[in-house]
Amino acid sequence: MSWVKVDQILDLFLPPQCVLCGQSTACRPLCAGCLADLPWLDPDCLPAAGEFDQLWSALAYEYPVDRLITEAKFAGQLSTARALGELLALRSPAGTRRPDLVIPVPLHWQRQAERGFNQAEEIARGLCRQLDWRLATGVCQRLRATPAQSKLGAAERRLNLHAAFVARPLPPALHILVIDDVLTTGATAQAVARALRQAGAASLALWTVAHAL
Repeated sequence: MSWVKVDQILDLFLPPQCVLCGQSTACRPLCAGCLADLPWLDPDCLPAAGEFDQLWSALAYEYPVDRLITEAKFAGQLSTARALGELLALRSPAGTRRPDLVIPVPLHWQRQAERGFNQAEEIARGLCRQLDWRLATGVCQRLRATPAQSKLGAAERRLNLHAAFVARPLPPALHILVIDDVLTTGATAQAVARALRQAGAASLALWTVAHAL
C-alpha cells in the first residue's frame, strides 16, 4: 500500500488538525487563521544563482515557521515535515514548470538514522503528494558526515561541503527541482546542484520552505 493511500485512509478516521493550534480543520495542513498569519514571502522567484536556474522560498524564517522546521528537523515530527511540503504546494509560483524529478537534499545515513528520517525528503513527499509530482530519493547521496552547517560561517560552509555529494548519471534534458527546509547561505543546495549538473541535469530549480532573510 502506497504512502498516498495510507494518508487518505487516516484522513477518513482521524480528521486533519492544524499543526500550529491543534484545531480540527477541513483542509490541510493549517486552519484558515493560522495559514493567513504565516510570514509569506512575495510569490515571485528570486534571481537565479550559482548552479540554479530558479530559486524560490515560500516563507520567512521567523516565528512560527522556525518552530515548525525545528520540530520537523530535531523533534521527530514527521507529520509536521509533510505539512511544510503541503504549504509549499499551496503557494507555488504561478507558471511553475513541472519538474521531471523532485530531489530532496540528502542527509548522510548516520544523521538520518539519528533523526529517524530526512526532513527535506518528507517535505518533498508532502509537496509531491499535493501536486502529483515524481519524488526521486535515491538519485543524489551524501558521501561524508560533515559538521552541522548551522555552526559555520559562509566560507566554512562551502569548504565543509566540498565533494560531499554524488549523483547517479541522469537521462538527458531533465528539469530537476531540489527541495530543502531553509535557504541561508545556499552552500548545501549549491553543493547538491553541482553534483546533479555533473550527473547531467539540464536545468535546476531550488524550492525551500523558508528563507533566512
